[in-house]
Amino acid sequence: MKSTDNKWLILKPNVILTEHIDPVIHSLDEYFEAANLKSYVTSGLRNSEDQLRIIRTELTRRGLAGEYQEAFDSISGKTVYENEEVYNWQPGWSKLLSLGFVVNPPYSAKCLMDYFRPGSISNSKGRVIGQSPHTRGRAFDIGGGPDGLGNELRVIESAMGKVKGLKGFLLERNQNCLHIDVQFIDMENFK
Repeated sequence: MKSTDNKWLILKPNVILTEHIDPVIHSLDEYFEAANLKSYVTSGLRNSEDQLRIIRTELTRRGLAGEYQEAFDSISGKTVYENEEVYNWQPGWSKLLSLGFVVNPPYSAKCLMDYFRPGSISNSKGRVIGQSPHTRGRAFDIGGGPDGLGNELRVIESAMGKVKGLKGFLLERNQNCLHIDVQFIDMENFK
């Protein structure tokens, strides 16, 4: 893995790398160096249980754990919500979305409440939202500093279209991170 040698865009402990995110993180290091900005990759590959942990933590942090107790049951367990069988965690996850906390579900699932994705005017209630690209090893997060995400955002914007494999980003203000999506990289032709 190349990004373990980075000096400016540094991996936090326990970040799991994949063949797709590692070269992008490594390539971004020079952009962070040029900006004289030390930043940290806070998350890489995550599984379904990791996604549910994020949901549970946020429900607890917001004082909603009691209202959505089923979210703390089995990841594959089911409950009935408005006459429809759904995952135990689905109502709590949908509530977080409706409050503006952007997080993909552990498994593809329908959003049960009003939800307007940042920058969108269309309501995603009833829309099936897929698993996080983190679960496919095609995304990583860069944490923001105490001053927010402005500096990191400027660096990523400057790298768009220049770093091979860098597909896009999503500003996640509530989590103080930049979610970075990568695309498939043909490692034989990667330079």
